[in-house]
Amino acid sequence: MTRSPEISQAIFEDVKAVVVVTLDIEDQADDLGPETGLYGNLPELDSLTVVKLIVALRKRFGIEIEIDEIVGDTFETLGRLAAFVESKVR
Repeated sequence: MTRSPEISQAIFEDVKAVVVVTLDIEDQADDLGPETGLYGNLPELDSLTVVKLIVALRKRFGIEIEIDEIVGDTFETLGRLAAFVESKVR
């Protein structure tokens, strides 16, 4: 069983908000938690929206995301994505 990395609640909520707005899934927002699967689980998240999501996260958090950092594991769950963003913010 894989545990999600520890993440701050504030970062998680901000990342969740970016995901919800970028994917236009406001109606699902209350159901999204750290273990929620992203790529392959949410039909709204395809290769094009991954790019849009990366751009939105870069803008929101003022972080740089290198092309080689964009790997499937990062987009496995919302918690993993939030942990990735948090590691870039520190």
